[in-house]
Amino acid sequence: MKNKSSEKDWFEVIDSDKLTSPGLIVFPEIINRNIKKMVLIAGSEKRLWPHVKTHKIKEVVNLQKEFGIKKFKCATICEAQMLARSGVEKILLAIQPSEKNLKLFIELQNSYPKIEFSTIVDNHDSLKSMSYIANKKNIKLLLWLDINNGMNRTGVFSKSSAVELTKKIFNNQKLIFKGLHVYDGHIRHEDYEKRKEECDKAFSFVINIKNEIEKNGIPVKDLITGGSPTFPIHAKRKGNFLSPGTTLLWDAGYGGLFPEMPFEISAIIVSRVISKPNKDLLCFDLGHKSVASEMQLPRVIIYGLEKAKHISQSEEHLIVETKKSKDYKVGDIIYAIPYHICPTVAKYEYVQTIKKGKISSTWQVKSRTYNLND
Repeated sequence: MKNKSSEKDWFEVIDSDKLTSPGLIVFPEIINRNIKKMVLIAGSEKRLWPHVKTHKIKEVVNLQKEFGIKKFKCATICEAQMLARSGVEKILLAIQPSEKNLKLFIELQNSYPKIEFSTIVDNHDSLKSMSYIANKKNIKLLLWLDINNGMNRTGVFSKSSAVELTKKIFNNQKLIFKGLHVYDGHIRHEDYEKRKEECDKAFSFVINIKNEIEKNGIPVKDLITGGSPTFPIHAKRKGNFLSPGTTLLWDAGYGGLFPEMPFEISAIIVSRVISKPNKDLLCFDLGHKSVASEMQLPRVIIYGLEKAKHISQSEEHLIVETKKSKDYKVGDIIYAIPYHICPTVAKYEYVQTIKKGKISSTWQVKSRTYNLND
């Protein structure tokens, strides 16, 4: 797999002997190109409310800020802390917080009063807890109503529940109703037209809920919609924010599923041949501790060995079978695109950045843990 706007072997690092393996390298110039494409699809940087769960890196947030992107979504308190320290304008914790995490979230809110913090809710028990803590802490808590339009992970799934919860938020002096939040990660048909048809059908439920809430005298000012697979579809709507995330680094999984999307691979795994245990076999230091492993093999596409058969993977080793094994010797470096970049990044404490074929700097994956950083 090659990047659309790049020449053959664009990924090779000149000073590769300095690369740690297994390791993750990223290309800031390509990330910038992906950001430009995000803005172009959205029509304006003001519509973008991108997720940081894919990269978890302050420097990537800063690159987006240079393009005027000021609002961000996150999935953990540690990611929220990273965003706050990056000086963004708005932070949405897009996962319904437990009581403990809500208290930590409020502590962040108090520590960074110039930043707008908000989160989501979909049930009465959570809302009751949020109301109690907001009153106890004497703060205003900004809430989005999370909508389930078919993914069946979180979110309200009936108009009556949506209206009832919204009324409770709207009539509570310590709670502020921000609008509707919907993530439709289940919609990922390879055919764009079929994906669009499915997305539009699922989104009609969101519009019905919006209309029902407004019939009850509560204005729905904002909608935050979708993720990366439905990003270009929701971009054609009006009056909604857009929340792509994987579009920044991209991966083999989405690249294969959504070829119409213009995004380029900007993160690559580095590995080396550590053994040639038998004829036609190569062993790499690329175990499932180094790459997302929730799917079946293959979990990466290896440049130059795209047709190799992936035999097995253990904690530290990847075994592939290929007639090209004679072309490799122990110590040779290989470059591989992960099928799923989001959980892959979280496996690395640092990434090395590559500019003009050379190592240029090191970025810390600051919010890869679930503990707040000093």
